[in-house]
Amino acid sequence: MGLLNYVFYFFGVILIIGGVFGNNLPMFLLGVIIALPPLLEKGLRRRERRDASSDDVLSLIFEEKEKRVIEALIKSPEPLRLSEVAAATGLNKVTAYRLLRRLAARGAVLALKDDAAKVKRYYINPKLKELFSSC
Repeated sequence: MGLLNYVFYFFGVILIIGGVFGNNLPMFLLGVIIALPPLLEKGLRRRERRDASSDDVLSLIFEEKEKRVIEALIKSPEPLRLSEVAAATGLNKVTAYRLLRRLAARGAVLALKDDAAKVKRYYINPKLKELFSSC
């Protein structure tokens, strides 16, 4: 990896960190877009896997449990209730709720209040879904 790639990677990571701590989704996504190409060029996808989940893009950005929630929401054609997220991920409801709140604070997950059923339904931010569906 050349010096220029290291500079892009470093700058991307700085933007990711700024986006996460500043609750700034555009900055976070820009950091991901800038930091990923140098990693992929280095052969991230071709290296031997130490474990099954370490080699995909979501693992670079989210913790394992957050990744499970994100994957469940990406795969779902419609917004999910808390109990559906918990069932799809194998997590208990309390853990799923805390993860959804954390992801919502970062702008990765959006909540939709269903007034008829008096429950919230969660869905992935469309910008994030578009980004990861192409990977």
